[in-house]
Amino acid sequence: MSDDLVFSDELPSGAALHTASPWQVLIVDDEPAVHEVTKLVMAGFEMDGRPLQFTHCYSADEARKVLSEPNEFALILLDVVMETETAGLDLAKQIREVIGNLNVRIVLRTGQPGQAPEEQVIKDYDINDYKEKTDLTRRRLITVFYAGLRAYRDLMRIESARQGLRRSIEAISQIYDSRSLRSFASAVLEQVNQVLDLHGQGVCASHIEAYTANNGNGALRVLAATDAYAQLMEGDGLTSLPVHVHQAIEHALAMKTGHYGERLYIGYFKTSIGSENIIYMEFPEPVGQLARELLEIFSRNVAIAYDTMLQREDTEQALRATIAKLEKQLG
Repeated sequence: MSDDLVFSDELPSGAALHTASPWQVLIVDDEPAVHEVTKLVMAGFEMDGRPLQFTHCYSADEARKVLSEPNEFALILLDVVMETETAGLDLAKQIREVIGNLNVRIVLRTGQPGQAPEEQVIKDYDINDYKEKTDLTRRRLITVFYAGLRAYRDLMRIESARQGLRRSIEAISQIYDSRSLRSFASAVLEQVNQVLDLHGQGVCASHIEAYTANNGNGALRVLAATDAYAQLMEGDGLTSLPVHVHQAIEHALAMKTGHYGERLYIGYFKTSIGSENIIYMEFPEPVGQLARELLEIFSRNVAIAYDTMLQREDTEQALRATIAKLEKQLG
């Protein structure tokens, strides 16, 4: 490969410590030199603050075993001719049709282009790029990585949004099954974590401080709290609220709106009968754009559900009062 110049902002220094999880890249090629050159050229590369981590396979059969296990490969660099003349093509087909991995980006690399004509390969196989090894200069290889990783990132964002919306719908269903305001509030806190899939991102739910409060008849009372703040449920709990939480809730009530901080979410809901309700949550990690969008969808549905809950309780209370009055008259 040639030593094409690469601008410094394309290849940040690898000296800094990386805290973000690396992009997983699988190299499948029967030539050890190809593995070594790829690692050398891509040393120090990162995208979105994430470095690379390579897994090396030297045959299609070896790669099949690796791919049969749970993995998060974003990009596969795949040789065509290995133990057989079509080993790479057969593996690409298996990845898509048998393993069912449609998200990983597959780049075929061949040193024998006549063995598998580009037009035919692109047409017949679900791959994302096809390169001759002699064409992969340093700059072009870097371009391949940027294109492949960006495409994978965008696919995973779409998939994450889809899963988040599904969890949001399921969460609302759980909340609608609540039979009282306290059980409703507890369900809201529990389902927010489900919507954001916090456990799936490695965040312990017990590390999330959250409260649900209700401002009815001029008095603010705590309806539910996470396990870490279970003591708040003794009495009205309001006097036990941390100062910064109490201030944030009072601010939201005064401004009549919710807001986000980097690691903070305050949801404000006002029902048709004038009841004001607050969800206060703190997160150990910054709240990303997707999480905010899911919270907005969730919160709008919570407001509707809460209104319905209050109307149902009012109806039940009126019915109980009517029954008590009739019993008194008949007695």
